Amino acid sequence: MTVKVNEQKTKEQILESARRIGKAAEAESLQADLDATLSENIIDIIREEQINKLILPKQFGGPQIDFTTFAEMVKEVGYYNLSAAWITYFFSLHNGWVAYLPEHRQQEIVDSDGLLADIFAPIGKIDKVDGGFILSGKYNYVSGINYSGWVALGAFHQPEGAESPSMHGFVVNTDDLEIIENWNSLGLRGSGSNTVIADKVFVPDDMIVDLKEMADKARPAHNNYDVDYLYYHVPFHPAFFVGFPAMSIGGAERALDEFKKSTMGRVRLDGEKEMANPRSQRVLATLTIKLTSAKSLMRTYIDMLESKEKTYHPSEFKAIRAEIIQNCVDIAVKCLLTLGASALLKGHPIEIITRDLLAIATHVTSLYEDAIDVYGKHLFDYPVFVMG
Repeated sequence: MTVKVNEQKTKEQILESARRIGKAAEAESLQADLDATLSENIIDIIREEQINKLILPKQFGGPQIDFTTFAEMVKEVGYYNLSAAWITYFFSLHNGWVAYLPEHRQQEIVDSDGLLADIFAPIGKIDKVDGGFILSGKYNYVSGINYSGWVALGAFHQPEGAESPSMHGFVVNTDDLEIIENWNSLGLRGSGSNTVIADKVFVPDDMIVDLKEMADKARPAHNNYDVDYLYYHVPFHPAFFVGFPAMSIGGAERALDEFKKSTMGRVRLDGEKEMANPRSQRVLATLTIKLTSAKSLMRTYIDMLESKEKTYHPSEFKAIRAEIIQNCVDIAVKCLLTLGASALLKGHPIEIITRDLLAIATHVTSLYEDAIDVYGKHLFDYPVFVMG
C-alpha cells in the first residue's frame, strides 16, 4: 500500500502523528528498557500514521516534505522518547537509499510494505556470481531489525571501471538472515539494535546501492526519477544524517522543561525555594541559551543542505552535527547534576534522556573529537575524507 495524493498530510498532521508515537513510546519506556526494543504497539502506530512512508518519491505516493518538516517530525518524537525517535527516523529515512535502486526494485520494496533497516559498515565479504553477489558477514547494531522486512548491508565493492573499491549497500530480505537478539546498551535501549548474520546470501545485481556514487552525484543512475525528490538535490550523506541532531534537540528540550518543572517545586532542607536561588537561575539561563544555539545551528545545517549558491565541505556538516549533539548532551547532564539524586532514579525523564543522548553521541556520525578533527584539517586545506 502506498500513500495516495489525497491522503498526504499537512505539516501539523505530521507533527501530530509524531506526538502520538512519542507519547505512546514514553508510556512504555520502562518496559522498552527491559525488553531492549520498542513494542509492536509502537511499530503499529508508526505504520498507522504512515510516518514510515514520508520519504518516498512521489511516484510511490510520497508527500514530498522538506527537510525542515522531516527534522521537526523527528524532534517531536524525540521530545517524548529518543528510542522511538531513532526508529521512527530510520523507518522513514531509509526510503532515501531505496530511491537509488532501479524503479522496479523500488516498486517491489514499496509494495511489500516491509520496514527498512540498514548497516553500511563495509564488513561483509562478497563473491561475484552470475546475476549478482554472494554476501556473508556479521553485522552488529542493526536498529529496528526485529520489525524490518528489508535491510541494506555494507561491503566494499569495486564496480567495473572504478579506480578502487568503495562502500556499497547490498539489499537483502530479512527472511534470508539470522537475527541475534543481543542489544544490551546504556542508552537507546528501545532501538532494538541487534545483530544480523548473512551466510552466503544471494543479492541480485540490481539490489545494490553505491554510496560513493550517491555522494558524488546525488542523482540516481536510472533516468526515470522524481526530479522533485528531496534527496536528489542535496549532499546525500549530510542529508541522510539530519535526524541525529534533530532528535537530540527534542530530548534536550524535554530535559530542560523537566529541570524547570522540578526546580519550581523543589524546596531545600532549610526551607529555601530552589527557583529563587541564583544557582538554578543561572543554570536555567545558561542551558536555555545553549538550546537556542543548538536550534540555530540546526537551521543553519538545513540551510546549508538546501543552498543553491554554495557547496559546503562534508566536514562542516559533520562538525555542526557534532556540536549540536554535544550541546544537547551537556544540557541533559547539567540538568541531572543540578537536580541531584532525584533525577538519577531509574525511569526519571532526565535519567532516560541523558542515557539516550550519550548513546546518540557515540554513533559514528556524531563523535565530537572525530568531527572537530576533520573540520580543522579542512580549514587548513589539509586533505581529509569525510562521507558526510
